[in-house]
Amino acid sequence: MTVAIPAQRMMGPIKLAPGVTPAQVFIFLVVILSAAFTTTFVTLMQPLIINSQLHVPTGQQGMLAGMLGTTQQGAVLLFIGFTGAFADRLGRRAVLMFALAGFALAAFLFPLVSSIAALFLLRFMFGMASTGHTSGGATKMMDLPDNGSRGKFLSFMLVVQAGAGALFTAFVASRLPGWFKSAGFSAEEATRYSFWIIAVLALAGLIFAFLFMKDDRPALAAGGPRAKSATFAEAVANAGEVLAHARKHPKFAVILLIGFVIRTDYAIMGSFLGLWVVNAAKLHGVSAIDATKTIGSLTAISSMAGFVAPPVFGFLADKVNRQTMLICALGMTSIAFCATGLIHDVFGPAMIAVVVFIGLCEGAQTVSAQSLFAEEAPVHLRGSAMGLFAILGTSSVLVINMVGGYLFDKAGFTAPFVMEGLLNLMFCIAAFLVVRNQKKRDPAPAAALAPDPAAEI
Repeated sequence: MTVAIPAQRMMGPIKLAPGVTPAQVFIFLVVILSAAFTTTFVTLMQPLIINSQLHVPTGQQGMLAGMLGTTQQGAVLLFIGFTGAFADRLGRRAVLMFALAGFALAAFLFPLVSSIAALFLLRFMFGMASTGHTSGGATKMMDLPDNGSRGKFLSFMLVVQAGAGALFTAFVASRLPGWFKSAGFSAEEATRYSFWIIAVLALAGLIFAFLFMKDDRPALAAGGPRAKSATFAEAVANAGEVLAHARKHPKFAVILLIGFVIRTDYAIMGSFLGLWVVNAAKLHGVSAIDATKTIGSLTAISSMAGFVAPPVFGFLADKVNRQTMLICALGMTSIAFCATGLIHDVFGPAMIAVVVFIGLCEGAQTVSAQSLFAEEAPVHLRGSAMGLFAILGTSSVLVINMVGGYLFDKAGFTAPFVMEGLLNLMFCIAAFLVVRNQKKRDPAPAAALAPDPAAEI
């Protein structure tokens, strides 16, 4: 019996995977952007809640932000393995809908918190929901393109997300509280209504995914057994298969090694950039709501830098060694974060230059890492592999947030960023050594050592 092979369509210069249509890519973009906008808004508004709603003293804000980040990443560490297994068994759509439901509920409840304990509880819930965003979104993005177009496809996705994120942050998210305040509402009411608008956005994304996103079962498509649920034993078994794959494939082993550091830069930026700006603004007599506009501008600038990076690095990812490109991106990120130690005025041009550099480096790092990951991860275990990758990154983020918070309060506002630069440098060197040692251990290819049978005839 002959099995028909689904056609492969083109989306401009990008070749899609068999059976994937440009319409499916558009639907995925709408869903993933609604989730990304929600996470961006929550991160952007945390300094406002800490300062204007809970009135936490300045000298305690760094540790609080670090502990909140650790709490959220703790939830990720606990649940990412399960959502990764769900993504492989029940489909990417199912876990994305779970994420959007959690985001909508969290966004509704955030402006109602009246205690630090309630804020911790909400950050834990938000972290649990974000595992669906990671497992479903990242793995779905890997399913859509043909392997030969991964770099171009990832660059396209990142350009769209960065551009949309920059516009949303600069013109909507950072201005919502100010608009409500200008309309005569109190600071508390402005914060509350802003969050509720974002909750409606997340809920709209959930409905859109339910109505239009194609139901998928990657494990079934790859010939895997059907499962109605993802058990703990199954998640552990899948992780074991992923590790076994890493032992046989050095490039994938390097990806897992880099997993310890590749998410920490986003954690540092998310937890401490806003606090840095708000506390620096306080020294100049600027309110937290007004400072939020500056945070939004810097975040948008970083996103626009990410808008520029993917086309360049996405093209390179299809032309050069993706492993080498990833190591170079780590080195660039190290320099970018260490440069924050030279900043003395967060409202000056030097701050903008450093934020642009960080955005470019993060774009290079994301394109190279995701391209290499998608190339090397086993197809039927991509969700579980992404879950394990996230677990490794989360383990580091748990520590980084705590240490960064302590350094923010005790050593200065730029200390967490410089620490992140040094951490990237350490892992850049470690990855380089792993690659070099692997090349030394690998014997010459058998085809090069064996005589050519045709030559003896």
